[in-house]
Formats: sequence, structure tokens, C-alpha cells
Amino acid sequence: MSSTFFTLTQQFFGSLRTQRNLSPHTLAAYRDTFRLLLRFLADQEEIAIDQLTLDMLTPEAVLSFLEYLEHKRGNTIRTRNARLAAIHAFARFAVGQKAPDFLLDGQRILAIPCKRTVKPVLGFMSRTEIDAVLSATDQATHVGRRDHLLFTLLYNTGGRISEVLRLQPGDINHRTVRLHGKGRKERDVPIWPASQREIQDWCRTNKIGPTQYLFANRHGVPITRKGAALRLKAAIRAAVATCPSLRGRKITLHTFRHATAMHLLQSGVALPIIALWLGHEQPVTTHGYVEADLKMKQQCLNTLEKLPAARRQSAARSHLMAFLEAL
Repeated sequence: MSSTFFTLTQQFFGSLRTQRNLSPHTLAAYRDTFRLLLRFLADQEEIAIDQLTLDMLTPEAVLSFLEYLEHKRGNTIRTRNARLAAIHAFARFAVGQKAPDFLLDGQRILAIPCKRTVKPVLGFMSRTEIDAVLSATDQATHVGRRDHLLFTLLYNTGGRISEVLRLQPGDINHRTVRLHGKGRKERDVPIWPASQREIQDWCRTNKIGPTQYLFANRHGVPITRKGAALRLKAAIRAAVATCPSLRGRKITLHTFRHATAMHLLQSGVALPIIALWLGHEQPVTTHGYVEADLKMKQQCLNTLEKLPAARRQSAARSHLMAFLEAL
């Protein structure tokens, strides 16, 4: 890789960590984008990655990379847009550093727009389905008890899987759990007494200290998101026998979060409170749960009053009033 490209990349990631103080998750996403991008550029140019130069990062190359993500790797538009955001951030940084050979291409890369995408209707599980998944975990085994606690906390807290996997006993204070969310934001969420007792039993049985992870592997680091997803798939396969409605459903770890929000909404909790519970930076993000609840829509429809009867119009109707009313 040319010294300019190499130096700018180093400086860029250094600024992300020091000046912008981005979270580890955002840094990892940017890093993964560049891993894919550099390999793609090297394959396109048929050279080694270390031989890449900054002038090879053209708008055309970026567009080809985005097409590759969608059509060859099968990434969604949302993932494509997230990768583009990382490239935009680098281009903005390089232009700000006044790299003379990159000013024009940098501006053109920044002009590449994100793709519009259809926002899917949020999927969620009913209380019966969640009970079936929890009951499908084998409480006679260590892994089964861990799965039960993990799925319980995902539903109880409405936390993101990344937040729950990093929980430590020190984050639990009586009936409250402190979640460490996106952008280094923290929030306290109440938990049920049964959840608190299950956490205490788990920590006591496994001798987990205040600064150790609740859901750690044998190396003492949190289990991976992929590992947790595989455990959920196994639980769902077992739960289908008692809850057929789970069959064929696309249920992920994030579905627990949707279920928490939906059940709070159905219980009459106001949207701003749910937004705080979930850690949404903008309450408008929470509005999607209203769109997903057909039962609540039907209730709203049933409460609508009948349309008032049309008033009889006077024979000597004013043309001016008719004009104004038609506006």
C-alpha cells in the first residue's frame, strides 16, 4: 500500500479512537468495512493489498464495491449503506487532510448517496411463544441454564444482544440492571424478582465475580453473538413441539427486544417511556412498534365514532363559500 494511503488510513482510525471517541462496536464496523474494501480493490487491480494507492479509491471503484456487497455477498441495503457510511467518513477525513491527489475523487465519493430501503414490519413473539422458548431450554444442564438466563434477560430488559452479553454482576443493583448501550450511553432497566434470583443463583453456582461476565466462555470473554444465535435456534426447534406457531418464523435474538417493546405498548406504557427503556436516542424510532400491532389498530378503528350525517345544503348556496370550502 502506498505510504499516503497507509498513512491516511492509520491517521483515520487513530482519529476515530481518540478525537471522536467512537464505541468499540463502531470501530469494529469501520474496520470490517476496510478489510472488505481493501481485498476488493486488490482483486480488482490484481495486485497485493500493500501495493494499493490512494488514486485507486475512485468513485467508480466504490460503486463497484457496493454492487459487490449486494449481489455477490448478498448483503442487505442497510448493510450496504453502513459500509458506505464508513467510506464516506474516510473520504471526509482525507479531504480534510487536503490530500492533493484525492480532493476531486473524495468529493465525488461523498456525493454517492445511500440507497432508499423499505422498512420492514417488526416481527415479535407473543407471551405464549416466549414462554415456550424459555421452557425449551434444558435446566438440567449448565448450557441450558445459561440459555434460560440469557433469553430471560433479553426479554426482561429489552436490551440489545451486545448489551446483555457484556453484563457483569457489578451491573446489577438489587432490582435494576445497568446496560451499556450504543455510543457509550448507559441506562438502568428494572428486572423482575425472579430474574434477580436467577442471576444470583447463576453467579453463586459458577463463582462469577463482580467484574466477570455473566455469559462468558471458558476463556472468560463473552460468548459470541453467533454462538448465542445458534443456541436460540436450538431452543426454537425444541419449542415448536409445544408451540406450532413458531414453525417457519424468522426469529432472532433481536426479536426478544421487539417483543418487550410490543408487550409494554399493549400494556398501556407510553411511547416516550418505551423509548427510554430501549435506549432509543430519538423517540420516533419507537413508533415502528405501533405500526406492527394490528390488534391495537383494530381497537382504534372500533373506537371511531360514526361519521356525522351530511348536512342538507341550502338552495341559495354562496358560490364564494363553496370556493373557499373546496380549497
